[in-house]
Amino acid sequence: MSKSLRMTLALTVGAGLLMVAPALPAAAATGQEDRIAVLEGDTLFVKEGGLDADWERQESDVKKFQLDGDRIAVLKNDGSLLVKEGDLGPDWHTVNTDSVTDFQIRDGRIAFTEGPDLYVVEGELDGEIVHQDAVVKSFQIEGDRIGVLTPAGELLVKEGDLGPEWAVISTNNVTGFQLEDSRIAYTEGTELWAQEGGLDAASIWQESDVKKFALSGDRVGALQSDGRLQVKGGDLEPGWAEIADGVTDFKLDGERIGYLEGDDLWAQEGELDAVSIRQEPDVSAFDLVGDRVAVIKAGELLVKEGDLEPGWLTADEDSATGVQLLAAPHPGGGGGTVTLDDLTAIYGYLGENESIIEEGLDSLNQAMAEGEINNPARIAAFLATLRNESNFRYNAGEAGQTAPYRGRGYIQLTGPDNYRSASVYVGYDLIADPDAAASLQYSAQIAKWYWTIARADTNAQADNLDMGRVDRNIGYAYDTREDAERCSDFQSALRYFNGGELPDGHINCVRPI
Repeated sequence: MSKSLRMTLALTVGAGLLMVAPALPAAAATGQEDRIAVLEGDTLFVKEGGLDADWERQESDVKKFQLDGDRIAVLKNDGSLLVKEGDLGPDWHTVNTDSVTDFQIRDGRIAFTEGPDLYVVEGELDGEIVHQDAVVKSFQIEGDRIGVLTPAGELLVKEGDLGPEWAVISTNNVTGFQLEDSRIAYTEGTELWAQEGGLDAASIWQESDVKKFALSGDRVGALQSDGRLQVKGGDLEPGWAEIADGVTDFKLDGERIGYLEGDDLWAQEGELDAVSIRQEPDVSAFDLVGDRVAVIKAGELLVKEGDLEPGWLTADEDSATGVQLLAAPHPGGGGGTVTLDDLTAIYGYLGENESIIEEGLDSLNQAMAEGEINNPARIAAFLATLRNESNFRYNAGEAGQTAPYRGRGYIQLTGPDNYRSASVYVGYDLIADPDAAASLQYSAQIAKWYWTIARADTNAQADNLDMGRVDRNIGYAYDTREDAERCSDFQSALRYFNGGELPDGHINCVRPI
């Protein structure tokens, strides 16, 4: 295998279309360097640091492996599950000695099955192994949620601790499901349904005759049996964009969509009506994560990074059978500035006003620093709020309103009382000149004032992972769907600024009335 691979990847054994584990988060923000893992036969190798770093042999007789943050897990052919964390040394912890049939590591948890029995470990590698009271056909862990599909076709999900309190999402012949932040999507036969927010949220019918589906951020993708690929973004209401027909497989990642038409790989990025660009013919498997794309053709592994134009690097000349990409870690919060690249990495394409967004970032970062909006939870809650209030535009105005003190600016300052109080804070008469609330000079300072003074406990609510109470502080019209969207945006940003993992603790999405 070529050692000049220009991305973090993990090779898995398989054939046909993409054979990978569920999408994995980036490494935690602990100073850990990028990692590359490869399975050669049944032997796992990992390198850390630069692309020219030495490969370090990890384990042999490997059936499946996964990287997550600074953790590595392997399921061996004898059924033993080994996990280690930290450096690439030999210090494995044996989670189970001989009877594991599947596993997943994610967000500080280890889940594994022994036949139909599911067990979860939370926290330290030698933490208590907790049996989950459900008969399992398949499972997924995501943040503090656990989802289980039973052999009887029931979909059960719980959140919080590892206790026995399951919520029944559906009992009607569920055939597949996915958890993504606060969203749950599932098929009943070939009918696709999705819900957002709390576990008791109503499910919304999405599409019929669905062969495969995927969630990524606020996007939903559905591949139908006739080969039509449809994708939509935003809420869960109707609004599909038809991407292509004759599609045999696809993947969503942020603002990118990759799909196969036969064995030709195509990809697009940006808005849903963006032009697709042909990537490579004769593709048997592919993956895309961040700005990276990888394909396998006739055993050759090709990779590239950057835009979607030509520029492949041959990473393996003749022995690749499957590929998985793991995005490089983000350094996390802790007082760093927010860039346009950060915003698009979290939320995808932000529309035609990206130049306006970028123009305002210096003032916004200054206001965030002054307001101590400086850790992953606070930054994530603030950005999730601004995405929904103004889409990060300092000059945003409340659409369809003509009242003199209508919503303006980053946080949509509204009403004469707020304009009057904000005037005192910024030292300018916004009552006489309300348009100044949407100016580059005052918009970010007003947002800081509202967040830290007018609603002085908002940072504390963010620290408690209580997006519901953050939303109450913001004070928009009561709307459970918007609550769910804001909470999903919070979790997406929180995962990003927390180094690819959601922190320990329950995330509350429910706004008190």
